[in-house]
Amino acid sequence: RLRRGAIPVDETIAIARQIAEGLEEAHEHGIVHRDLKPANIKLTPDGKVKVLDFGLAKAFESNGTSSAPDVSHSPTMSRHATEAGMIMGTAAYMSPEQARGKTVDKRADIWAFGVVLFEMLTGERLFAGETVSDTLASVLKDAPRFTALPAATPTRLRRLVERCLERDIKTRLRDIGEARVEIAKIEAGAPESGSITTAATAASSTPKRRVAPLIIATAVIAVIATLGLTRWLAPREAPAAAIAHVNVALPDGQELGAVNLRPLAISADGTSLAYVGLHEGTNRVYLRSLREPVPKALDGTEGGASPFFSPDGEWIGFFADRKLKKIAVGGAALQTLADAPYPRGGSWGKDGYIYFAPANSSGIWRVREGGGAAEEVTKKDTAAGEISHRWPHVVADSNMLLFGMWTGPGDDEQNVAVQTLDESKHHLLVKGGGAPRYAAGPGMLIYTQMGALFAVPWRPPQTDLGRAVPVAMPEQTFDAGLNESAGTYDVSGDGTLAYLSGGRARNSSRLVWIDRAGKATLPPLPERNYEGAVLSPDGRRAIVQVREGVISLWIFDLARNTLTPIGTSAGSSQSPVWTPDGNRVIYRGTRRGLRSIYWRPVDGSGEEEALSAKPDVVQSPSTISPDGRFLLFNETGAQEKSGNGLWVMQLDGDKTLRRLFPQAAGEENPQFSPDGKWVAYEALVSSRKEIHVSPFPGPGPRHQISTNGGAEPLWSRDGRELFFQEGARLMHASITPGSTFSSEPPRFLHEGRFLASINSRTAWSVTPDGSRFLRIQRVEPERAITRIDLVLNWFEEVKAKTPGR
Repeated sequence: RLRRGAIPVDETIAIARQIAEGLEEAHEHGIVHRDLKPANIKLTPDGKVKVLDFGLAKAFESNGTSSAPDVSHSPTMSRHATEAGMIMGTAAYMSPEQARGKTVDKRADIWAFGVVLFEMLTGERLFAGETVSDTLASVLKDAPRFTALPAATPTRLRRLVERCLERDIKTRLRDIGEARVEIAKIEAGAPESGSITTAATAASSTPKRRVAPLIIATAVIAVIATLGLTRWLAPREAPAAAIAHVNVALPDGQELGAVNLRPLAISADGTSLAYVGLHEGTNRVYLRSLREPVPKALDGTEGGASPFFSPDGEWIGFFADRKLKKIAVGGAALQTLADAPYPRGGSWGKDGYIYFAPANSSGIWRVREGGGAAEEVTKKDTAAGEISHRWPHVVADSNMLLFGMWTGPGDDEQNVAVQTLDESKHHLLVKGGGAPRYAAGPGMLIYTQMGALFAVPWRPPQTDLGRAVPVAMPEQTFDAGLNESAGTYDVSGDGTLAYLSGGRARNSSRLVWIDRAGKATLPPLPERNYEGAVLSPDGRRAIVQVREGVISLWIFDLARNTLTPIGTSAGSSQSPVWTPDGNRVIYRGTRRGLRSIYWRPVDGSGEEEALSAKPDVVQSPSTISPDGRFLLFNETGAQEKSGNGLWVMQLDGDKTLRRLFPQAAGEENPQFSPDGKWVAYEALVSSRKEIHVSPFPGPGPRHQISTNGGAEPLWSRDGRELFFQEGARLMHASITPGSTFSSEPPRFLHEGRFLASINSRTAWSVTPDGSRFLRIQRVEPERAITRIDLVLNWFEEVKAKTPGR
């Protein structure tokens, strides 16, 4: 019908009433259409209206394409319609909140109803563009052309259209039932009300009353003409580029890997993506040119993490095998540049240097892009409590370096700092932020804070900042790995934002019991940001690690289903280990600029006591021998020679230390067997972690247990089984006790996505009888991430959200 032009007012009113009745019935039953448009409204020969395809965007996927898209019939633009951060609906009829990818409610249908009502009255599309992206930009920026409504449009109907098309969702018409009532009053001939003056009303004014408006109108026309001439003569601003939200799907069978360690990067010109893909249990770096339909695996990047581009986009830097490496985008010229045993990010400067954090306890270092000796650039101020500099970002066309700065103790250990490269002193920019980026276009510092993305006006070399504002939707998250503050986003120089969608639920978790068959049972505990759970020797309690600003340790009483904090500390406490008698807990504490080993009574009755303190390294306890005499812990530092590897502390003497293995080979996460004769641990084999067992106290042979990768080993209490993770699969190997070690090939137990090991400590536990596992699961069980989201011309969004820059 609309192809024939505008619909007469009386016919429009009859159609609109029936549309409103249909939407009202749906809304009363909790159904939001999300895709109301003329193509989904059918007229029968006898004048009845049928609204079709309720929930279409939720029930079906559409991947249709067209060389010349008709934006009024463009396909539903979401592959997962109920997921926050995605655009749903059809471009020309989307509400502004839909166009921005926000979660929508029934007020999105009311907006679409207003757009359809406008089109029926005028015969014109309210929002249009040559492409879908142009149309989205029109929805977000162009004011509705209410002057195009016919002069015969009743005041009450005109006001209804305006109320439906309020951009601010808080002032928009709240209920479609109100629209139905208004339309019914129009049909019944109810008298007009309100202050809107129609053309007919103006024409009936007396000549005397028309004089003043005429003089005012003449003056206004003169001013407008003058302003118009001035603007015509003045240089014209280029029109704002269209904003578009799109996503790049990963190939079947592939998902994003190494999410906690910044898994993606975008080139400066915005034409290429580099990301860590997990396929068949192996992480490697992939290159996806946006000009090509499929990504390319870069051979030689197995085990890779944290990719970043060179300024010209011809090279990709990354970390693998405890080294900093680079590779040409064509897949050739792989080169190892420097040691990086526990890396926390890199950035490639135009000065010919690559800036990187070689460890989670180091400052920022740099090495020439062609190779050579690495040198330290930023130095931690340990007197001020600084424990780590990480995730460097070279500010383009300047000699400034942004980076994340961790401090402790304090209420918020993550910060953003800046340093001029020809100086030795750095400055705090943002308290409580991480993953910094500089956007030269709008002149903004961008950073994450508790998963949200913020921006604040900034031009180097400023060190004082104004008020930061959020520049993304609250349903999104830009730091899925809050424990490392890596950030899961990147921004190109031309203003393309690349990020991983997911929502705040990725950072809210729950404790869960899993039996050997994989069946889950939830204890009655609140949802929080849990990071680890370790059962006591008697299986009646568990120490739970919780992140809320700082990280603290809590006792979970299994019988009473209660959580109680273990005393108070001056900073984060992590990686808890029970002593065999169940009376004490050994843990890693962030204190006075060090991340060292402490212990204290579990009941919180005594003060904590330091067991070891060593600058420039991180010490993480992992397991205690059954007789309580020996503690095994993991040590990480900036350089391999700094003492990285597994260490033994003798607890029943003077706390002397020695290496477990004379030559470290990437071993982590040791676990004593119940008889104390063996140690299971992770070790690198051809860029992949595998589970091994060696005798204690050594020396002796190492026995490989896993066959297809393995992490987080844990013994059964009787020593007859060794459990470990193989990706999302829980495996177990039968062990034959005795003076010599023997095991059977590992077998599959069950599969599920649970929180993985962090801080070199197994994040889960097994009951004494081996029947159940205490694990941590996201509130929405963490699913594979199989796409990368992009916002084209994102700087336009940033400018709109930061007025008065």
